[in-house]
Amino acid sequence: MIHHPVTSSRIAMIGYDPATAELEIVFKEGKIYRYRGVPEHLFHTFLSVVSKGRFYDGVIRDKFPYTRIR
Repeated sequence: MIHHPVTSSRIAMIGYDPATAELEIVFKEGKIYRYRGVPEHLFHTFLSVVSKGRFYDGVIRDKFPYTRIR
């Protein structure tokens, strides 16, 4: 999975694996979450939106099953 650094006050990096449809979010505080079943177009949208935190809260968080990695 390739991680892309992003400009955000809360999120440090976003990664996506198209083979497994898993989205990984690395927060600046050190927590890492992996979300399953995320469509690839949402990953691309996530990278392009101005407010990564707002997108995460409204579109990703609590919408997909996840595992906390760290």
